[in-house]
Amino acid sequence: MSVDNSLKLEFSQKINFGDLTFRFTRLSSTMDFARKLAELNYPEGTAVIADEQTAGRGTKGRSWHSAPEAGLYVSFILKPTSSSLSLLSLTIGLAVTEAAAHISGIKLKLKWPNDIVYEWKKVGGILCEGISSSQGTRFIIAGIGININHNLEQFPPEISDKATSLFLITGKTFEKEELYQLLSKSLQFWYNELEKGQNKKIIEEYKNNLSFHLGQGLVLRSQQGEIKGQFQGIDPRGGLKLRLAQGEIKVFHASEIIKVLT
Repeated sequence: MSVDNSLKLEFSQKINFGDLTFRFTRLSSTMDFARKLAELNYPEGTAVIADEQTAGRGTKGRSWHSAPEAGLYVSFILKPTSSSLSLLSLTIGLAVTEAAAHISGIKLKLKWPNDIVYEWKKVGGILCEGISSSQGTRFIIAGIGININHNLEQFPPEISDKATSLFLITGKTFEKEELYQLLSKSLQFWYNELEKGQNKKIIEEYKNNLSFHLGQGLVLRSQQGEIKGQFQGIDPRGGLKLRLAQGEIKVFHASEIIKVLT
């Protein structure tokens, strides 16, 4: 399916997340297709789903392996206020864990800032990219990948010991469409909370769902290299607070956790 760039679209009312969904059996990237729709001014809440991605993207320029029919690979068009941007990935993470708990009964955990994990193995990931439409409107494309019915053989060898799925955790298979509907509803709720300025509520809930606890040692990969410190919380802009060896507390944003110390 292609997008006709000559279309002039006007949407008179706001839609709910997932009300307008483009579905594909196979697509290079849901992020890229959603970007084209956003450039044509499709409304906030529009979603793109693919049963398989041939060029799915993750954070830090990595690829996202999208085994055919096994996972949920979806991108949403969002239009958050500028004050909400720094907490967007954290908010989406809450929606993913909530939806997964509803369908599976599993309490997944959050690994700051973009990963969904179970016993340190990755179940899902979040990628947010900003763009401008032809009308000058700013959008965010939020990509979400969740491993649902993957077996071990469906993960590439290089990640097979680091990834897992709802099926591998529970021994049960799940309906992708049911998870998608749950995710859309959870995302609608938490995104509305973000837009209403419920930042403290979101940060507190996020901290309660983290895969590590206050005072625990973490090793980060940052622009300054590897940094080790003790976790001291999440700051009001979604940054990770670490107490460094010399006692200084520093906030990190463009970084990733590469090791959690026991």
